Order: sequence, then C-alpha cells, then structure tokens
Amino acid sequence: MIPRRWFLLAALAIAAAHHGLSASEAGIGLHSERENDMIQLDITGEQGTRFSGILTIHDQGETHQQHLEDTVPVQLTLTGERIVLELTQDSEGSLDIELRKGGNRSTSRISGPGSRVRLSAH
Repeated sequence: MIPRRWFLLAALAIAAAHHGLSASEAGIGLHSERENDMIQLDITGEQGTRFSGILTIHDQGETHQQHLEDTVPVQLTLTGERIVLELTQDSEGSLDIELRKGGNRSTSRISGPGSRVRLSAH
C-alpha cells in the first residue's frame, strides 16, 4: 500500500511548482537527510504545453507511483533511490525534460501531441 502522506506531499509539490515555487520555497518537507537520494525533475518548454504521465519512485524497498497531469513549467524535488518517468505530450508545443539524481542527469526534448518519453535515474 502506498502511504497517503507521499501522495499528499507530491500533490503539494506539483501545486507549488505550478505556481513557480520549488518544494522548499513552498515549505514542503520532501527533502531528506540522504543527499544522494535527492531527485530534481524539471519539465519546461513552450508555455502552456500540456502533458501527462506516471512518476515511479523506488525508495527503501517500496515503490510509489504518482500520476502527473499538468502544463509547463513544473519543478519537483523528491527523494528516492531510483526514479522512472514516463511522459506523454498532450497538446501542441514542446517539452524539455531534465531528471537529475546525484551526478546522473537524463534529458530529453519532445514536440507534438502524442510524443512520448521515458527517463530514469539511479
């Protein structure tokens, strides 16, 4: 079972990012003492470009999934050992996706409705 707290924190982070705030600026406690497990997700592109997808975070033997549905820009700061992002562009425009964890960085750019991308970081 996925902890309700995780969904609440992720929803608050998405809402804060939608309004141009980072999770820390919004006072959301997603940060951890485990600095190597910090994950930064930035989704930018043409203003108003819509997207949807699934964010899967693996952390301490548990797997958490969060459905994403928003418009750019979105910035999330999360904690986990591994993250997988599967994203579909839902409108005209373009998306630039950057996923960072520790020294690892995955990036992709897609454009056009129905375009899909899958990124992961360990």
